[in-house]
Amino acid sequence: MPIKVFLAATVKPGKAKEVQKNLRAIDEVVLACSVSDGPYNVVAMVEVSSLDDYRTFSIDKVSAVSHMLDYTSFIIMDE
Repeated sequence: MPIKVFLAATVKPGKAKEVQKNLRAIDEVVLACSVSDGPYNVVAMVEVSSLDDYRTFSIDKVSAVSHMLDYTSFIIMDE
């Protein structure tokens, strides 16, 4: 069973659509959306096989996305 994580990102002004597009291009990202209110500009759902895989995903792939200022991860505990 895959591990599912919500990733909520704050991005540079005017760059939400570009960040959303770049996140969608990553295999582990199943959904990426711009949001209009709140502290985050983009929210994505990520599926990985383990928490170690998410750690690698965060370090190697998320950090390579341009225009992201910060992000927070929410690991889904149940559905």
